[in-house]
Amino acid sequence: MPDVDLTSGHFLGLRPAAVAGGPLTTGRPAVVGEPPSHTQLALRLAQTVGAADAVLSRTSFHALLDAIATRPAGAVVLVDEAIYPVGRWAAAAATAEGGTVRTFRHQDVRDVRRLTRQARGPVVVVTDGLCGSCLRPAPLAALADLAADRNGHLVVDDSLAAGVGPGGAGTADWLTTAPERMLWVASLAKGYAAPVAAAAGPADLVALVRSEGPTRMHSSPASACDVDALRQGLADPTVPGRRTRLAAHVARIRSHLERLGLAPLGAPFAVICTEGGRRDPLDLQRRLAMCGVRALATRGRCTGRPTLTLCLRADLTSADLDRLEDALSWAAGGQAA
Repeated sequence: MPDVDLTSGHFLGLRPAAVAGGPLTTGRPAVVGEPPSHTQLALRLAQTVGAADAVLSRTSFHALLDAIATRPAGAVVLVDEAIYPVGRWAAAAATAEGGTVRTFRHQDVRDVRRLTRQARGPVVVVTDGLCGSCLRPAPLAALADLAADRNGHLVVDDSLAAGVGPGGAGTADWLTTAPERMLWVASLAKGYAAPVAAAAGPADLVALVRSEGPTRMHSSPASACDVDALRQGLADPTVPGRRTRLAAHVARIRSHLERLGLAPLGAPFAVICTEGGRRDPLDLQRRLAMCGVRALATRGRCTGRPTLTLCLRADLTSADLDRLEDALSWAAGGQAA
C-alpha cells in the first residue's frame, strides 16, 4: 500500500498537463513584449483576486523583487522578521544598489508604527499574507494604513494561500481587506499547481512593475508551458468543489488533533501545524512514517519551536484520512480511531 503523502503543497490536487506546440519562450525581455495571452490571463487572475490589474512573472522571487524595486524613491523597506526566505532575499536584492531595509517584529503593528515614525521618507511594508509557521494571517489592513500614511504601500507575499479558500483570493479575502490597498504577489504553484507567479493590485502599481521591474528588463517572461498550466487551473470547473472538499478535510483533521491533545496552530488552513502537546514533533513524524504516513518535522520561523506539519490536499480520499487519523492516534499514544 502506498504511503499517504502529506508533504506536497499542491493543495487543490490539480495536475495540469504539459502543452505541445509553439515556442516555449520569446527570447526577449518581458518589457520588450510578451504574448497577448499572458496579458489576458493576468487580467483574468486579477479579477479572481479582486484586483484592478496583474502581471505574470517567472517565480515569486522575480515578482517580489520587481514589486520592491519599483517602490517610491527613497522609500524605507520594512520586512517582517519571520517572512518566508524568498521575501527576505527579494528585499535584499531589490535594495542591493541602494536603499534601506529594516525588520519589524512578527506581525507586530506597534513595531511597524514605531519604525514608520523614524523613517524620513516613504515606507513600503513587506509581509507574508499567512505565516507558514504559526498559521496566523498578517494584520493586512493595519499594515496597509501605516504604509499609506507614509506615502508608500503594502507588499504581500500570499504564495501559501493564493487559490485556496472559498473564493481563491487568499488571505486578503479571508480578512475582507480590499485588494486595492496592497500589491499582492504570489506563486501559483501551490493553489493551482502552476509554476508561475503574479503581482496584482492597483493599476498604477502594477503598471510600474510591468514597465520598470528589473527582472522584466533582464529576463524573458514565463514559459508557455507554465502559463498554460495556470490557464488550466483558472478554467478548471472542479476547483470550487475541490476548495470545499479541502475545507472539510481540514476541519476533520484539526478536530481529530484537538481530541488527541495535539492542538493545531493558527487559522484553519490546508497546512496544519502542531507543536505536539506532550509529544516531541520529530518523534510524532517518525511514528507516522512507521504507519506509512509521510509528514514534515519543521522549526517555526516565528516561534523557533519544532512542529509537526501536515499538508492536506483536496484529492486525499476518505480512506487516506481514516489512515491518517489511525496513525495520529497511535503516534500520540492513544487508541486507534
